[in-house]
Parts: sequence; C-alpha cells; structure tokens
Amino acid sequence: MIDLTKENFDDEVTNAQNLVLVDFWSPGCGPCKMMHVVLGELEPLYPEVTFAQMDASKYPDVAFAFDVVSVPTLVLFKEGRMVDSIVGAVPKARVEEMLANHS
Repeated sequence: MIDLTKENFDDEVTNAQNLVLVDFWSPGCGPCKMMHVVLGELEPLYPEVTFAQMDASKYPDVAFAFDVVSVPTLVLFKEGRMVDSIVGAVPKARVEEMLANHS
C-alpha cells in the first residue's frame, strides 16, 4: 500500500493509467482500522489495482477536493479521474464489487 502525500499524489494517482484505490483515513478511527484489514486482504488479489492510503487529517484539502467529509472513504480513480467511492466501513465483497464495476 502506497502512502500518499501532497507531493506524490499526482505521480501516484492523477497521472496513473491504471485503477488506483485511495483509502482516506485518520488515526484513531476504528472503522478505518477495519478497512485497513480488508484492503490488506484485497491488495494481493488485485495486482492490476494500485492500493494507496492518505491520512485525511494531515491533508484535509486533498480529501475535501474529492468530497471526503468522513472517514474511512475509499475513492477509486481510473486514468487519474475519480470514478467511484464508498463511505464508511463495508464488507470486503462491497469493495470487490466496486473494483469489478470499473475493471
């Protein structure tokens, strides 16, 4: 999982040609920790997808730019554009469904 910052966001997400799933999270967020486990299970199953995470409390302006108002929020980018999102902790199957819809 790639740790995103303002400095590497464009290189890793905006300029990417593949699917990129960004987990906007915050320290101390219980549901965020649950989603970290889910994403850790999914990452090896989807080698064509780049999994990344961004601490929304450190980079609120970036989070707000993608309509992230609560954490966890998963945002899926395709060829650098936001194409889907999920708010809150969800089952692994829901994340897989989102990935399948945009593969």
